[in-house]
Amino acid sequence: MLILAAMFICVVMQAQLVEGWQELPTGVTENLFCVACLDKNEVVACGENGKILKTVDGGETWTVKHEKDGYDMIHVAFADAQVGYACGDSCWWNSDNHKGVIVKTTDGGETWQELPNTEFVHLQWPDWIRSSDFCVVDEDTYYLFTRDAVLWRTTDGGQSFTSTPFEFGMVKHCELFFEGETGYLVVIDGEIHIHKTTDSGQIWNEVVTNGAYFDYSVVSHFFDKNHVEMYGYFSEGTHNLLVTEDGFETVSYLNVECPIMDYYGMGNVSHSKYTSDTYGCILIGMTLTKGSTDTNPYIMKDGWEHCEWVKQGIPDCENNGMVQCRDLYAVDGVDTVFYIAAENGFVYKSAMIPVSGLEENALQIYVYPNPAKDRVIVEGIEAAEVQVYNALGQLVKTVKDSHEINMAGLPQGVYLLRIADTEGRSHTARVAVKE
Repeated sequence: MLILAAMFICVVMQAQLVEGWQELPTGVTENLFCVACLDKNEVVACGENGKILKTVDGGETWTVKHEKDGYDMIHVAFADAQVGYACGDSCWWNSDNHKGVIVKTTDGGETWQELPNTEFVHLQWPDWIRSSDFCVVDEDTYYLFTRDAVLWRTTDGGQSFTSTPFEFGMVKHCELFFEGETGYLVVIDGEIHIHKTTDSGQIWNEVVTNGAYFDYSVVSHFFDKNHVEMYGYFSEGTHNLLVTEDGFETVSYLNVECPIMDYYGMGNVSHSKYTSDTYGCILIGMTLTKGSTDTNPYIMKDGWEHCEWVKQGIPDCENNGMVQCRDLYAVDGVDTVFYIAAENGFVYKSAMIPVSGLEENALQIYVYPNPAKDRVIVEGIEAAEVQVYNALGQLVKTVKDSHEINMAGLPQGVYLLRIADTEGRSHTARVAVKE
């Protein structure tokens, strides 16, 4: 079986969470490697033999919009409701004979036109699907990082491309993110490399060079061009949360342990997505424990600081390992509705209902000012105790029965507040302290 590409997405936490997944047959039998949501009901999925499918009724019916024998469509992304691109590769078993393909739609995925001179595309068979990435910025501009460590950029809708080669080793994982002219390229080739551009990819500078990493993936959340969080093996091989609030001008490593990562490893974690400012996540992918395999989604209930997990089963996949479990390859979503592209032509759709026991996530907790200089105020709950941890995970201050925390004299950096309320519940917040 292929190694499963696991995906992370963030989801609105205040009202609803994923409770289960509806299995949607699409009418094709080929594996589907990518999915893109135009809205809650209009979805495009791509996969083997150049298949591009579309539904306009939330997955009840699917129509094949494009085919190309011998090619695998691995990435798809849209600039808006009308303009989108999909890219793929051929001859995955023969690295010396790759031929790429990029197709474009201007009518929301109803029709697709193959772009000329795109044989340079060098992706890979999807057991390492995240060794390449694709980022669409607008209807004419997109970036494609190929597994031979070359970043391709077009500003004319794919009529011409410029290339930027990088001197990485074997690319095991990569991620692209752009907001305006600012972009990030995250690559793991045994160690993590984070490059940043502020001029639309013409010049790249490495911004993190000391974050050793010993696995194939890192869990990243690009909240915007300044606020980035990454979870992985940082700082001499220990699990840490890398946080920057200023575009990597400064970086903090928070000592945050995530039990599911310790148990199941990071090797199959691949991608992140969020649809709101709430820091909750869903993990979808393969887990490994005690020699067995298990393909299921998980919910991270309240972010990295607590890292509590609730298992959410794919149909016919409870404790059956890879026998009955289909490989899950990609995920996308809008608001509270999400779709997973999967093996054998199946798509899974989330069923959103309230989850009991998570009402505390609906609390509106306000911590201000942020960044802080002398003090921080906590409002929205009755705080019994507030503990302040520095970037090394060291407890530097404890305040009891007060909504005001004196931060004066603390060195500049990012601090984690663990807030215990009078009902025994725990909450967390991050505050940047600047001199």
